[in-house]
Amino acid sequence: MKKIINIITIALVVGLFSSCKDFLEAPYDNRIALNNLDDLDLVVANAYPVRADMFTEIMTDNFHHYASTMQASNAATYLPIYMWEDEFSDAIAVATPTHAYSHYYRKIYEANTVIEEIATASGDEARKKAILGEALILRAYSYFSLVNLFSLHYNEANNETNLGVPLITEVPKDNRSLYNRASVKQVYDQIDKDLAEGLSFMQEGRAYIPRTPYRFSFASINAFLTRINLYKGKWEEALKYADMVVAEKGVLVRKMSEDNTRRTTTTEQYWAQEIMNPSIHPNLLLVSQTNLFLCRPFGYRLGGFYVAHDLFYSTPASDFRKAHFSAGGTVIDSVALVVKYANQPNNPNAAQARYDCFTMEEVLLSRAEANLRKPNPDITKAMADIEAIRRERFTAANYRVLPTPATVEAALDVVLKERKLELIGQGFRWYDIKRLGIRIEHRKVRTSRDPDAVLEPNDKRTAIQIPIQARIGNPLLDNQLNPR
Repeated sequence: MKKIINIITIALVVGLFSSCKDFLEAPYDNRIALNNLDDLDLVVANAYPVRADMFTEIMTDNFHHYASTMQASNAATYLPIYMWEDEFSDAIAVATPTHAYSHYYRKIYEANTVIEEIATASGDEARKKAILGEALILRAYSYFSLVNLFSLHYNEANNETNLGVPLITEVPKDNRSLYNRASVKQVYDQIDKDLAEGLSFMQEGRAYIPRTPYRFSFASINAFLTRINLYKGKWEEALKYADMVVAEKGVLVRKMSEDNTRRTTTTEQYWAQEIMNPSIHPNLLLVSQTNLFLCRPFGYRLGGFYVAHDLFYSTPASDFRKAHFSAGGTVIDSVALVVKYANQPNNPNAAQARYDCFTMEEVLLSRAEANLRKPNPDITKAMADIEAIRRERFTAANYRVLPTPATVEAALDVVLKERKLELIGQGFRWYDIKRLGIRIEHRKVRTSRDPDAVLEPNDKRTAIQIPIQARIGNPLLDNQLNPR
């Protein structure tokens, strides 16, 4: 019996040491080991962020507030955001700065996982490079989104001192890693580095780049580079990359007459659901998600925010873009939604929605602006891009070429007006307000004579405050808040 007990004891000790060894060799954060390229490709596909910045539309001059139609549960969240306040209710889980901050960092974590694991994965070397390149591009995209939301606009004179966002370029190894905010310059340097390396790797692995509108292609990467350089004020660079998009895709814009036919021959809900269907519309990059209504505050009738009157009434009925304004209420109410996604306007919990990240229209608008801001402005080229869009926004009988502006300033006014109308409701106006220094007035009651809040040009509040939940998770941020 004593011999049996000794054998059992030895077996238990050996088993204990074996278990400890297995535990010590296990991934520190309980991740599933990613040891083949199929696994890593799935992680890359999941690392695509949604358009978590759509809430910024209500912070612009694109929309006004109409209190009597707002669902009560929306007010505590969206009225403070509309008034550019730092504190708001987090009762609504999506379409807020809190969700955007955590979402983009979650996608950065997934991209970092791929970047770290790819070296030891088995499989074709060219495919490894394609996957690695895509992960780097995705990390750059998420950081570009974060720094443009939570920091002041790019300004070379102040980038080294202006607060950016925390830079995390590896999977955290500690139980609770804390990170200081990098400068705007450091964040943009990382974005530029990731883009350059990512593009190079994808070119080497081009045979393995997925052919789908939901994954980055060379055209959408060049559209991304166009946007970055427009925001930086690097006009010649913006032109170079926009030209590369057009060279690959041609001037391929949405035929809005077909949209209008679909709207009048089907239901509004079906028409809205099909607005971003890639099989019938040209888009450079889309994201698709379920059960996530990212334009909640302005995308349905109880949201409480509606198309600004000046934009609604200045758009002629002959312009097909007017059909995207779904009017409601009475003459006194005079409210209209902008319908561009999913089964709007009456379903805040749409089962599925597709959102655009990059479109040819944005590329053409950016190229037109860059052609006017470069050292030797070209009004003719700028207006040609504007007319390429406008030509598909009217019937042949109603289309009229705009008179050629006499000055660069007049041409810029035309381009920016078209940009505002064309991209309304797509989440880009806030960044234009930041970079162009546009003054905005907001009223809680639309008919009030005096505004309740004013956003001045280059206002410090254009850097959205770091959310409270992010500061709880990373207390270092409490001493690195955006100045007010």
